[in-house]
Amino acid sequence: MKYIIAMDVNGNDHGVESAVLAAVDFLKHNDHFYIKMVGNEQEIRKFLDPNQKNIEIINNEIVGKLGDNPRSALSENSSLKVAIDLVKNNEADSIISCGDSGLYLTLSTFILKRLPGISRPAFMPIMPNINRGHFLLLDVGANLQTKAEYLHEWAILASEAAKAFFDKGQVSVKLLNIGTEDYKGLEITKEAHQIMRGDTKINYQGFIEPRDLLLNTADVVVCDGYAGNITLKTAEGAILNFKNLIKKNIMASWTRKIGYLFLRNAFKDVAESFDYRNVGAAWILGVNHLALKCHGSSDKKSYLGALNQMKLGLEKDVLTKMKRAIDEYDN
Repeated sequence: MKYIIAMDVNGNDHGVESAVLAAVDFLKHNDHFYIKMVGNEQEIRKFLDPNQKNIEIINNEIVGKLGDNPRSALSENSSLKVAIDLVKNNEADSIISCGDSGLYLTLSTFILKRLPGISRPAFMPIMPNINRGHFLLLDVGANLQTKAEYLHEWAILASEAAKAFFDKGQVSVKLLNIGTEDYKGLEITKEAHQIMRGDTKINYQGFIEPRDLLLNTADVVVCDGYAGNITLKTAEGAILNFKNLIKKNIMASWTRKIGYLFLRNAFKDVAESFDYRNVGAAWILGVNHLALKCHGSSDKKSYLGALNQMKLGLEKDVLTKMKRAIDEYDN
């Protein structure tokens, strides 16, 4: 089966090179994929072989920003909007972009529409844990203010996504909270706790504290966008600073440098396990097509991670499975 990905390559802090090179590498191993690349054609061609197959360039140099005038941004024919329109018009199966988060979320919601029964989309990255496994964390910034029913809806969708991504028949769901006791937390969190506890279609296992996120105790962790964004950025910062601290201390003496020679493979394995670039992007969960949001400073490895995520989502038919799960609540 042939899959088509719309790839908006504008808006990266470092230009189009990383996205183009990642796409070329990805297609070397996935000739059943086709990429419609939207961006500055002149810049894109600098990094493409003239005989490159399975890539079509759609020239557009407009980098969209939501800014202070959302109405103007929504009507602007930016590369992001062009890529989303390709999906809307069935000219592509999915979209990847590192464009402006607010604009991406707004355009995908208005143009691609929400899944039936879903109130708000959410940002959902795949996160690493200490056992070299992964879990889904959502929302990490799409909705700063939420309702209990939103958290429940996201748990339903993410459960189906986790089953597909992690090849599991059943996955566990937990709510992020400041404690595990029923009486702790915001009213919205406690209300969502009661709703999910009464839902036998998801494997809800109660609250989880931030300190336990990496311990492989849940496949899906649900929270509001404010808490999720802080959690995500804190985790990224802590891992980066820890790596720098280890490096600094190793370089402090010759004996430590010698010791590192014996342990460097272990250090590299740990660093690789927690390298967010292996994942590369966050899903916009809840819209009516598969969409991935890359970081604005994504490098080649990050884009390749995003492309491999999208491959998994398309080949596992995650969207259909999520729709089916939501339909069961309406029947």
